[in-house]
Amino acid sequence: MLTQAALNPLPSPRTLATRLVPKSGHRVAGKRILVTGGSSGVGEAAARRLAHLGAEVVLVARGAEALEAVRDDILRAGCDAHAVPCDLTDPDSIDAMVSRVLGDIGPVDVLVNNAGRSIRRTVEDSLDRFHDYERTMAINYFGSTRLTLALLPSMLERRDGHIINVATWGVPAGVMPKFSAYHASKAAVGAFGRSLGAELRDRGIAVTTLDLPLVRTPMIAPTTDYDSMAALSPEQAAEWFVTAVRTRPVELLPGYGELFRVLGFFAPTLTDALVRRAGI
Repeated sequence: MLTQAALNPLPSPRTLATRLVPKSGHRVAGKRILVTGGSSGVGEAAARRLAHLGAEVVLVARGAEALEAVRDDILRAGCDAHAVPCDLTDPDSIDAMVSRVLGDIGPVDVLVNNAGRSIRRTVEDSLDRFHDYERTMAINYFGSTRLTLALLPSMLERRDGHIINVATWGVPAGVMPKFSAYHASKAAVGAFGRSLGAELRDRGIAVTTLDLPLVRTPMIAPTTDYDSMAALSPEQAAEWFVTAVRTRPVELLPGYGELFRVLGFFAPTLTDALVRRAGI
């Protein structure tokens, strides 16, 4: 059984970040931060926390009513926020949203690709459900990638920017039984981010992958196996985003994610068995 301590991000000296970028020195206050999936869950909590620390947050999600409610609540708290509805599975909607943000609000300093969907189902139970894989990739990978490509020119022009891609502990671990669609989509996100970061490292633009552990949100509520399992609250997860903005690491991950990555290199069969037994 995982403990709460195992969910904490590894100290900076044990992440990939410290070998590639400074550990600190980037402020939150005054940054314009676009957060997808900002109407609920982790995205909402992160947006609220970043706004409280002085960021100007741009909330993006499909449901306008919920999005505007979060925006209004942030404004009532004396912070700065905008709500821009967008269907991240629709390329035209993404392009229209980016045009509106850049034209009416201004250039984005930090892009947080958080919106996504998860599905827990074995491959055997998915033999006639290829649409699950298509829908998961549509928002988790293709949506975030298109948004990144749309905002990248303005970052390159200013020679400054930060892209934060939300993935999962399963990416460094290398295995997520019953989450093949979700795991594959997040692995794609991680691979794209690492490649992009390597290309842009000397152009003033950082790319961070957040390999989040389990977070207790409505997304996991239907899975009763998680009821007794250690998980972060959305507010605890929000602190990962704050750390990412301030330190611009290549990666943040929980301790067990790093453990499984190392173990998987030497003993992949054992790693598969341990992850399956843990039921994460």
